[in-house]
Amino acid sequence: MTPDTVTPKNIQNPPIAFFSLSRADLEALLTEKYQMPRFRAQQLFSWVYKRGVYDISQMTDIGLESRDVLAAAFDFSLPEIVERKISNDGTRKYLFKVAGDALIESVMIKQPKRMTLCVSSQVGCAMGCTFCRTATMKLKRHLSAAEIIGQVLAVIVDAKNFGDSFQNMVFMGMGEPLHNLEGVLSSTKILIDPKGLNMAGRRITVSTSGLVPQIEKFGQAASTINLAVSLNATTDEVRNQIMPVNKRYPLDVLLETLRNYPLKPRRTITIEYVMLSGVNDSKEDLARLPKLLKGITCKINLIPYNTNADLGFNSPPKEWVYQWQKDLLRQGVETTVRWSKGQDIDAACGQLATLARSKSPSSMAIVT
Repeated sequence: MTPDTVTPKNIQNPPIAFFSLSRADLEALLTEKYQMPRFRAQQLFSWVYKRGVYDISQMTDIGLESRDVLAAAFDFSLPEIVERKISNDGTRKYLFKVAGDALIESVMIKQPKRMTLCVSSQVGCAMGCTFCRTATMKLKRHLSAAEIIGQVLAVIVDAKNFGDSFQNMVFMGMGEPLHNLEGVLSSTKILIDPKGLNMAGRRITVSTSGLVPQIEKFGQAASTINLAVSLNATTDEVRNQIMPVNKRYPLDVLLETLRNYPLKPRRTITIEYVMLSGVNDSKEDLARLPKLLKGITCKINLIPYNTNADLGFNSPPKEWVYQWQKDLLRQGVETTVRWSKGQDIDAACGQLATLARSKSPSSMAIVT
């Protein structure tokens, strides 16, 4: 059989989700199964990820016969945008329908000088954090790498309607990213591939509630990607109550893992601290936090709780949030405050959920 020639028995049925394949995976598939030349993978990646072309028939530097084969072999479907809402602050929330009519959400966060895309990694979540609305859904299933990348590409396409694009990306949507370690790692390979979406690893952040074994694996496999850890308490007693994962991986185990985490030069771990009034924001908590983090190369991101998540918690007064920041900075701990965006469209931190909807997905309109 000559190169770039196939017979009907070689054609994949059903089609493979193209966005699930790294460039190495695609190259192996095309050369081994379809006897195509190695450069064909690079051609496909260039058309899809550089030019945004998902229709094989438009890939004019590929022979007609090969185009027919590739069109039959691969599925280039993007998630369906069921609903789009735009916040008063410019943040956009997308409701996507994926396989099995499952619903997930992604958010384009409007910031002063840039846009940040927040993607989901699961349908629902199994972690059970009591302050997070996604936890009320429980875990339905993991998202595939194709469904994660599909969110990214669908937002890129839609962003053209607004004349913008995102510069940073965070895995902080629905789900615990490191619970779906395989899907997240597979998607990041495509994100940072120079022939793929060509994002710098320093512009991608993966957040976790503290799955220790997965943190260790992630550090070994994706050291160029930023890690954020949702800490949210300074004692095991409080963290056990608000984050059940702590019962399995208590603070001393988690923090020691972070001390040994393989950081690249000039990189830091982000410690996320959702401030819950009267729960984890006492003077004693403020005094303990820097001591707990000793020996960890990190910065703290204080996140005042979104009261309108309706889960029984309240946000501390702004003055107290800024006092925390001031005291932490005074002690030499880099600290920022993240005031959530998109609260009026339920797009803010801890608000993403698709459990209760009065309309069927097919009847929802895109809201602009």
